[in-house]
Amino acid sequence: MCRWRKGPNELLRLQSGLDGIGSSHQAEALDGVQIVVMSNQIAKLTTALAESERRKVAEQETMSKTIQQIKEQVMNLARRPTTSAPNDTDDESDEDDYVDLTP
Repeated sequence: MCRWRKGPNELLRLQSGLDGIGSSHQAEALDGVQIVVMSNQIAKLTTALAESERRKVAEQETMSKTIQQIKEQVMNLARRPTTSAPNDTDDESDEDDYVDLTP
């Protein structure tokens, strides 16, 4: 048998100090104000996430349109007839077509 030297009040004090350990005491400690604050934070985060997703979808749509435009431009370039380089019609040698910069 265990004797308490400080009396029954000390036992009650010790027991009350242990109330929150391993129980739902922590959950009970959240009062209405804390719950409202947390709810507001959740609402803000949810809104921010939705906006982020909306921006992501918009960026993807813009990127898809840009890619489609580039593909169309490439296809238009591929359909164009090729032009050949102008003929060198002078009968002189090509050596005089170049300028020598050395003195």
